[in-house]
Amino acid sequence: MPLAWSEEWDNSGLLVGDPDSEIVKTGIALDVTENTVLKATDSGCQLLVSHHPIIFRPIKNIIPDRPAGKAMVSAIKNGLSLYAAHTNWDSSPEGVNFTLAELLGLDDIEPLIPPADRSFSWGMGAVGELMMPVPFGTVMKLIKERWCLSSCTGYGSQSALIKKIALGGGSCGDMWQQAEEKGASLFVTADMSYHNRQDALNRGLKLIDVDHGEMERASLPRLKSIIEKETGLIVELIPETDREKFIL
Repeated sequence: MPLAWSEEWDNSGLLVGDPDSEIVKTGIALDVTENTVLKATDSGCQLLVSHHPIIFRPIKNIIPDRPAGKAMVSAIKNGLSLYAAHTNWDSSPEGVNFTLAELLGLDDIEPLIPPADRSFSWGMGAVGELMMPVPFGTVMKLIKERWCLSSCTGYGSQSALIKKIALGGGSCGDMWQQAEEKGASLFVTADMSYHNRQDALNRGLKLIDVDHGEMERASLPRLKSIIEKETGLIVELIPETDREKFIL
């Protein structure tokens, strides 16, 4: 996951800590919070790798009166370095999008949006095919189970047959046009806006909208395996407590 694979607007890499510090054990989490920092510290980690960067937009101070500041102050006090693997993990050939597609058992997986230079990164999103056409309702159940989702919302007839699936890990609602161009009958993503949804449905696409964090979290076991293999470090998935939610 070279940092060169990151989007220009991104802020991946070492965000807090000494680049020369010795690392024996690493924690992995979707987000850096006070909770994940304390759990990583208690577990004996010297580094916490998150998918989402805790520093994304310019900040004016690091003080504990706000959640991000509190988490960073806690990390600094406990000697825990913070590293973000964001869009460079999204676009990795074994990253978020490829992993999500692989978990569904798709064949002929390829990037939804290939990079201009294929030597640069794998690309963004993913598209692939099921072995045979499957009813939309059954595909929804498969996605919910394989990605360990608490819920998902589908748009389209449950009896419609689905074979080619496109997906975008995280907020990729504007990629529906690439999904259509690739011949997908279903597009799966998170945080899809009303207008993108309406435009896609009017073009005949079936849609599934899922929780952003739950979708991306499904890729973290693969990230853990890669870091273990490439570094020889002890790596632990840090348990994260989602905010309580209920669906009426």
